[in-house]
Formats: sequence, structure tokens, C-alpha cells
Amino acid sequence: MSKVVLLISSVVIGVLVMVSPGFITGHTFSSTQYQGSLYVAEFVVRSLALIIGLVVIHDGIKSFFKKQVTT
Repeated sequence: MSKVVLLISSVVIGVLVMVSPGFITGHTFSSTQYQGSLYVAEFVVRSLALIIGLVVIHDGIKSFFKKQVTT
């Protein structure tokens, strides 16, 4: 598989992971719609989605620039 295809697919998947909480709930983050523990849970899920998306993108970029080992 081409390195460029792998890089583009990892960036697309990472962005989809980052915006997936908005797609699932149907709205962006708003503190007026939640109370108490739901507010905290929404914040945690959106933060984790952002972190996981960035890790996916980082892994794609890292594998793109990794040198090919020749034997």
C-alpha cells in the first residue's frame, strides 16, 4: 500500500473520530443543554474523541515518515 494513501486515510479517519460525538448527538458542545453528570460525561467523551483522533493522525504521519528498512 502506498504511503500517501495510508497517510490520507489515517488523517480522514482521525478527523472522523474527532467529529463523531457531534454527529452522534446531533449538536455541538453546549453547556445550556446539560446538567450535572451529563455535562461532565459529554466533556469527557468529546475530549477522548479529540485525543484518539489526534493519536490516529500522529500514527499516520509517523508511519509516513518512517524510513524503509532494507535487508
